[in-house]
Amino acid sequence: MSEEVKNPNYWKSLGELARNEEYEKYVEREFPENATELNDKVSRRSFLRVMGASIALAGFAACRRPVQKIVPFSKQPEDLVEGVPQYYASASPFQDAVTGIVVENNSGRPTKIEGNEMHPASSGNTSIFGQAEILNMYDPDRSRYVRKNGERSSVSAFAKFCSDHFSNTDQNIAFVSEANSSPTYNRLKDQAMDQFSNAQWITYEPFGEDNALEGTNIAFGERLRTYNKYDEADVIVSFDDDFLNPAADKNSVENTKRFTDRRRVMSEDDDMSRFYAVESTFSITGSNADNRLRIKSGEIELFIYALAAELSNSVSGLSAFSGYSNKFSDHEWVSVLTEELLDNRGDSILTVGRDHKPELHATVAAINVALGNDGQAVDYLEVPHADNQNNREAFAGLAEDLNNDNVDTVVLVGANPAFTAPADLNFEEALSNARQVIHLSNYYDETSKLANWHLNRAHFLEAWGDGYSYSGTRSIIQPQIEPLYSGISEIEFLNIILNGEQTKGYDIVQDTWQDYYTNDFTSQWNKALHDGLAGEETFSVASVSISSAFNSQASDFISNADPSEGMELVIRPDSTVFDGRFANNGWLQEQPKPMTKITWDNVALMSKKTADELGVKEAGLGKAEVEVISITVDGTTLEIPAWVQPGHADDSITITVGYGREGVGRVANKTGVDTYPLRTTDNMHFASNVSVEKTGKTYEIASTQDHNTMEGRSLLRHATLQEYRENPNFSTYESAYDAEMPGVAYAEEHGEDDPLSIFNPIDEQEYPEDEPQWGMSIDLNTCTGCGVCTIACTAENNIPVVGKREVSRGREMHWIRNDRYFDGDVNDPKALHQPVPCMHCELAPCEQVCPVAATTHSDDGMNQMTYNRCIGTRYCANNCPYKVRRFNFFNYTKEFLTGGDDPEIVQMAMNPEVTVRFRGVMEKCTYCVQRVNRAKINRSIDTNGETKKPKDGAVETACQQACPADAIYFGDLTDPESEVVKTKKNNRNYLLLEELNTRPRTSYLAKVRNPNPKLA
Repeated sequence: MSEEVKNPNYWKSLGELARNEEYEKYVEREFPENATELNDKVSRRSFLRVMGASIALAGFAACRRPVQKIVPFSKQPEDLVEGVPQYYASASPFQDAVTGIVVENNSGRPTKIEGNEMHPASSGNTSIFGQAEILNMYDPDRSRYVRKNGERSSVSAFAKFCSDHFSNTDQNIAFVSEANSSPTYNRLKDQAMDQFSNAQWITYEPFGEDNALEGTNIAFGERLRTYNKYDEADVIVSFDDDFLNPAADKNSVENTKRFTDRRRVMSEDDDMSRFYAVESTFSITGSNADNRLRIKSGEIELFIYALAAELSNSVSGLSAFSGYSNKFSDHEWVSVLTEELLDNRGDSILTVGRDHKPELHATVAAINVALGNDGQAVDYLEVPHADNQNNREAFAGLAEDLNNDNVDTVVLVGANPAFTAPADLNFEEALSNARQVIHLSNYYDETSKLANWHLNRAHFLEAWGDGYSYSGTRSIIQPQIEPLYSGISEIEFLNIILNGEQTKGYDIVQDTWQDYYTNDFTSQWNKALHDGLAGEETFSVASVSISSAFNSQASDFISNADPSEGMELVIRPDSTVFDGRFANNGWLQEQPKPMTKITWDNVALMSKKTADELGVKEAGLGKAEVEVISITVDGTTLEIPAWVQPGHADDSITITVGYGREGVGRVANKTGVDTYPLRTTDNMHFASNVSVEKTGKTYEIASTQDHNTMEGRSLLRHATLQEYRENPNFSTYESAYDAEMPGVAYAEEHGEDDPLSIFNPIDEQEYPEDEPQWGMSIDLNTCTGCGVCTIACTAENNIPVVGKREVSRGREMHWIRNDRYFDGDVNDPKALHQPVPCMHCELAPCEQVCPVAATTHSDDGMNQMTYNRCIGTRYCANNCPYKVRRFNFFNYTKEFLTGGDDPEIVQMAMNPEVTVRFRGVMEKCTYCVQRVNRAKINRSIDTNGETKKPKDGAVETACQQACPADAIYFGDLTDPESEVVKTKKNNRNYLLLEELNTRPRTSYLAKVRNPNPKLA
C-alpha cells in the first residue's frame, strides 16, 4: 500500500498546515473569544439587513393561490388535508434553460423546491440556486409596485401609456433582454420584430453562451449548442471549464449526474472515467479531476493549439495546426493527452470554459469531430431560440447608437446593464440619451432608477410561463401562489407593449401551446402540467463536419496567439451570487464557497508563490484579517481583499463579480466589492499586464475553513483505482491506521475486536422490532463538494442566517458542513470534499454528558434533540468528536426578526413540520425526522397498522434528495435489501473516527481516483 493511502496528510488551510502559534491558540477553544455574549449592539434594522428574505412571510403569503387552479372552498375537498403538503410540477428558469422541479406547498404557500425525477435536466435533483429560489420569492426587498419617473403608478396606467406610445411602429426601439428559452416569450419577440419596423433585439448576459455558439459557427458554419454526455466518455479533458458549478454552467445538475454516474465504483472490478483538468483557478470541477494542471488562463489558448498540433499528425481535419509549435509543444501533458485521446476515439470529450474566446471553442469542437466524438459522447444541438448575431457586439453597438441619439425607446426585460455592462461603454450615461426607458425587473435596481417606467416583475413561482431545458425538453412553468406584490411576468409585460392591454399569463401561454398540442389539447395540457414536461422530445442533433473555411481561419488565429506575459486578471461569476442577481439572498450569501469557504464577501485569489512575491500574507484564523490589494487594469483601479488559494496558477489573480451593490436590498447593500468596473469590451473575462500593489489596509473575511477542526485526525480516506484493485480493503480500520494508535494498541493487548471507547460502555439500547433503524452512507467518490446538501438542509429545517459577524466568530448554524481538505504540496495540492452531518452514534458521547437528557436515542435509532428540555450547557457540543452540533446563541426568530412581536407570523416563512428553535438550545442534523415520521404514518395507514417500516426509498432526507451526484444513501438498516445496507457492505465503507468506538450510523465510502500513472 502506498504511503499516501496509509498515512495521508490532509489540511484545510495554510494556517493548519503550518500549525504555528496562532493556529494552536485558535484551536484551544471550540468557539472564539467572547463567544458567549453578543457585545455589539444589533438594532432590529441592521439584523433585518442580514436576514433579508428570511422574514418575508409576515402574513401576506397565506392562501394566495393562482385562480386558475385554486378557488376558495367552504367545504374541505376530499383530496386536501390540512397539514399534509401538496406537490406541483413546474420548471425553474436560469438564463435560457429550465430545470424540472416539484414544489411543496403548505396551506397555499410554496415552502420547498425539489427536482422532478421525470425531467432529464434534473432527474430529481437541484443546484444551490434552485434551492434558494424559495427565499428569492419571499424577499421583502423585491420591487412592490410600478413606478413612473420614480413615483408610484399602476399596471393599468402603463398599459394605457403603451397603447399610445407604441402606436408609432416606425420609432427606433431597442429591446434588451436576458437569455430566455420560453417558446411563448420568443413568439412575442418575433411578433415585436414584425410589428416594429425599426426595432433591434439584443440578448445580453454578462456570462452567457455567446462565445460557445460563435465558436461552433467558426468550426461548422452554424451556431450550435455543445451538449456533453459525460456518462458516455472514458476520457474527459476540461480546459478552464467549471462544468460542475451552477454559476459556470446552466446545465450543471445534469452534468453532475452524468459525470458521477461514470465515476461510481462499487467494486474493485468496476471501471471509471479518467478526468483531466487544465485551469488557472482551483474550481469545484478541477478538485474532482484525476490529474490537474494549473496554468494561467491566458495560456489555455496556447495549450489547446499545441494539443491540436500534436493530434494533427494522427487525425484529419486539423491540418491548420500541423507544424505549429509553442512553449507547450514539448510539455508532458500534451503527449500524454494525445495518447489518451487517440486510444479513446469516439469515447472522449474535450470542453472549454464558455468565457474563453470563440476561436478556442472552434478548435475544441474541431478536435472533438476529428476524434469521432460527435454523435457519441458529444452532440451539437440546433437551438431554435439562439440568436444568429453576436450579442456582445450588438450590445456595444447599442451603446454607440444611444450616444448618437439614434434610439427612441429602450425596453429592458429583466437585464441590469447599468450594473453589469462593460465599464468602457458608460452604459448608464448612454441610456440617459433615450427618450423613453422601460424596465421590468425583480428589484428597483441600478437600471430601474434610470428608467421612465419601472415594472415590478413576478417571480417564476408566481407566474405562468414555459421553457426548454438545456437539451430541449419542453416544460410548462405553473405558478404556486398569486404574485405577492402584484407583479407581472415577462410575457405579460411584452404582451402589454405589443397590444396595449393586460392579458393573463395563463391565456398567453395556452395560445402558444395550442399550436403544439393540435389534438385533444386539454388532456395533453393537463398531462404536461402533471408531469412537468411535454414528452421526451429534445432539440435536433445536427450532423456536423469541419467546415472548409475553418482551417484558413485557424491559420489566422493561431498565428495571432500571444504568450501570456506578466500578471493576468481572471474575472468570473461568483459561485454563490452569480452575476449579482442573487446578491440579496441570505442563504446564498452565507453558503461557504466550495474551495475557499468564504462567506459574505468576494476576494482576489492568488497562489502562495504569487502572494509571496507581492508580499501578501495568508489569512489568519477565526476573524480572518486579510491584506487589501489594489488592482489596476487600463487605468482603472479598485481595492479588494487578497486571499491565498493553494493550487491557484502563479502570476494570475481571480476575482468574482456580483458584490458591492447599492440600494438594492438589505442583504446585498455594501456587501463585498463591485468588480465590474474592471470589465471592458476588450477584457470581459481576462486582462493581461495587470498592475497589483499592496495598500497597507486590512479587511475582515468570514471564512469557515478552520472552524470545527478535528486536530489532524485522518477523516478522509482515498486511494487510486490501481491501489484499490490491489488492496480492496484499503479503507478499513486496520489498513488506514498505524498499529501504534492507542485504540488499536489497547484492543490488540486485550485481545478485543473493537478499539478503545472514549467512555465506559453502557448497555446498548434495545429497539422495538416493528421500528425501522435508520442509517446513512455518503459516497466520497461521487460527492463533488457543490454544497447543495447544506442549502437544502437550510431550506428544509428552518436554519437561520446569522450574518458575517457571527460566522466570523464560528457561530454559523448549518447542520451540514462541507469540509474541503488539501493533500500534498501547498502550491499544487489535491483537493478532497467531505460532507459532515450528525453521525447519529449508537454510543453517542453527547448523550452521556447532557445533565437534563435533552439529547437521547429514539426507538428508530436516531440521536434526537428535545429542544424544550435543553438548557444550553453545551456539554454535548464539547463532547462531540465530530463537531456537528450548533448552539443557537440568539433568538433570531423572535427578538431580532419581529422586534418582540408574535413569532407565529414569522413561522409562516418556514417549514411547518419543523420546530422553530429559540435562543439557548443546541441543534443539529435530525436525519429529517419530519420526513421519516410522515413516511412511517403513511406506511402504517397503508398496512392498517401492521408495520411502520416504510419501503426502501420512501424516505429521502433533504440533502439526499437535492444531491445531483446521488452521493447520499439513506434507509432502514434492518432491511437487508435496502440501498443503504448494500452500500455499507461495500469494501470501501468506513466510519469516521472509528477508533473512538462511538459506532456512528452515518458512514462513508472512501474516495477513489483514476490518475494517469505517467503524470502521477
